[in-house]
Amino acid sequence: MTLRKFLMASAAVVSVTSTMSSAEAAEPYASLFGGLSFMPSQTMAGHNHTRTAASYYTATSSQSVETSFKTGFVIGGNAGIEWGNGLRTEIELAFRQHTSNKRAHLKTHYHSQYLTYATTGEGDYAYTEGGHKITTIGTFDTASDRDVAARLKLRAWSLMANAWYDFDLGLPITPYVGGGMGLAMVKVSGMLDGNTLFEKNDNVFAWQIGAGASMPITDSTKLFVDYRYFAADDAHLKLEPGFNGGSIQADFNSHSILVGLRFNF
Repeated sequence: MTLRKFLMASAAVVSVTSTMSSAEAAEPYASLFGGLSFMPSQTMAGHNHTRTAASYYTATSSQSVETSFKTGFVIGGNAGIEWGNGLRTEIELAFRQHTSNKRAHLKTHYHSQYLTYATTGEGDYAYTEGGHKITTIGTFDTASDRDVAARLKLRAWSLMANAWYDFDLGLPITPYVGGGMGLAMVKVSGMLDGNTLFEKNDNVFAWQIGAGASMPITDSTKLFVDYRYFAADDAHLKLEPGFNGGSIQADFNSHSILVGLRFNF
C-alpha cells in the first residue's frame, strides 16, 4: 500500500510537469539544506510475541516504551524545475536523526503457560502433539512498570516528490508553500535497560508540508529558510533481544527548521 501511494504521488508530479514542458521560462535547479529537527515525546507500542523454552513451557509478552527525544538534525538535497509561473516540482532525498534522553518508561506484561503430557487417562486436553495429549497445568502472569536506562537512536531516510508554489510579490524575499509524498525507511537502534536492540528497517509511506521564503544572493543562487512538518507513521521495528518475532510500532513525526541554498542552471 505504501509503494502504491508513492507511485501515485510520483505519477501526479510527472503529469504536472509534462503538461508544462513547453514553458519557455522553465529552469532546472538543485538544492542543499540542513537544519534542526524537533520530535515530541512518543510511546512505542509492543506487539505480543512468543518464546518457547521447551515443549512444555511457552511465554508471551507485550511491551511499550515511552520516551522523549533530544533536538535532532536533518540534512538533504533535491533536484527540480522552476516552471516560470510560480510552481516548482522536485525529487528530494533527506536524512533525519534523533537521540533519546537517558531514561525511558518501560511497561512489560508477561504471560507464562506450563503444559504436561499424558498418554493415558481421561480428561479435557488443550491439543495433541506427536500422538501425545497435552493439557495446561498452570498459567502465570507478571507485569513490570519502571523507568530504565535508554540510549536510543531513531532515524529516517526519505525519498519525496514535492511541489512548491512561489509567491512573486515584487519584494526581495519570495515566500512559498508546498509539500510532498514519498517513502521513508525508519530504523531504531541503541540500548534499552542494558540490552542492545536488534536493528530492523521498515519502509513506510511519508508526507510533509511546509512554508518558507527565499532571497537571491547571486544571479543563479538563492538562500532559503523554511519550516516543515514531516510524518512517517506505523513503522514496525525490533524492540528487545532474546525474543522471537518481537516488534514495536513507531512513528517518526518531526518539526524542522531548515536553511539551504538553491542553485539554478
